[in-house]
Amino acid sequence: MTTVTSTRATYQQANKTLPANEAFTWLKEGWQLFKKAPFKLLGLSFLMLLTAGLIQALAAPIGIGVSKWMSPLLTTLMWLAIANLAVKGKVSFSGGTMRSWANVALWSLSGPIIAWIQFQIGAMLMGSESVTALVNGTMVDVPAWKVGLMLGSVTPISLLFLFVPLLLILKQSSIVEALKNSATALVSAYKPLLVIGAVIFLTVFLAPYTLALSGLVFGPIVSCACFAAYQRLFR
Repeated sequence: MTTVTSTRATYQQANKTLPANEAFTWLKEGWQLFKKAPFKLLGLSFLMLLTAGLIQALAAPIGIGVSKWMSPLLTTLMWLAIANLAVKGKVSFSGGTMRSWANVALWSLSGPIIAWIQFQIGAMLMGSESVTALVNGTMVDVPAWKVGLMLGSVTPISLLFLFVPLLLILKQSSIVEALKNSATALVSAYKPLLVIGAVIFLTVFLAPYTLALSGLVFGPIVSCACFAAYQRLFR
């Protein structure tokens, strides 16, 4: 079992290629973890979505910029809550050092960059004016599948950086170390992680159809599955 106070990350599958069905083990373990505190995790997911939404409602471009910077921070808080649930049996935000949180804040600058990539893809799908309107919270007449595709378009990047927040806050890795280990995990465990990536993409893609309820409900479950993967891939 990985502890919240561990100080060094070592990828354990460097010379092995895991089968795709390993993903179903992670999903099963993630579901079992989620069932330990479903309402707390769902409530936390709702608060995070609400916080991001309220910040994004601020005057553009400040609101959208701060919101996208906050997203990786909020994601890290969710990871930490899940880690404490797995290790200590309760949802809490205890853990990390000032240095590790400083690295998380610095890493969160990747949020606006990833969002920019997402918006560029959206502009190709829907046109720049429609994307600008969506960013500003204005209703536009565009197919839901195009919005969903835009939202899910950065899933490959998300997979590459999937374990970075966990490594930063739980292992106190440097940003460079966290990036290296997260990328190494993806390369060696690409088969099951592609399955997880497909689940992540589907959850995000369905957001326009479900008024974000897919992310609210399935987001914490997928996060628990990703944490199960982290526990198995890192020691």
